[in-house]
Amino acid sequence: MIKRVGHWVFIVVGLAIAAWAIVGWLAPSTSCRGVEMGPGDTCSYSSTSEVGTDEIQTYEDRIKVAQEQAPFGVIAGLGMAAFGGVLAVRAKGAATSDRK
Repeated sequence: MIKRVGHWVFIVVGLAIAAWAIVGWLAPSTSCRGVEMGPGDTCSYSSTSEVGTDEIQTYEDRIKVAQEQAPFGVIAGLGMAAFGGVLAVRAKGAATSDRK
């Protein structure tokens, strides 16, 4: 029973990730250090290594990157849901064969 619930939770989480990526793909938004950006806004680039650069990113650049990355989120979410579905079907088949 717990295994079955876990499989369904995995499927639902995968579908939620795919839906979130689709929304981000269709209606992207971006922020610069917590401040919502709009068309024409710019943000100085910040790297994960804390090394300062003079690179400036525009709102349009950030939106383009977000839209290019969204399909990977959709694929990952659908892949999770499919994998969870396969696990659920296999577990159901194993439970059915154990009853015989």
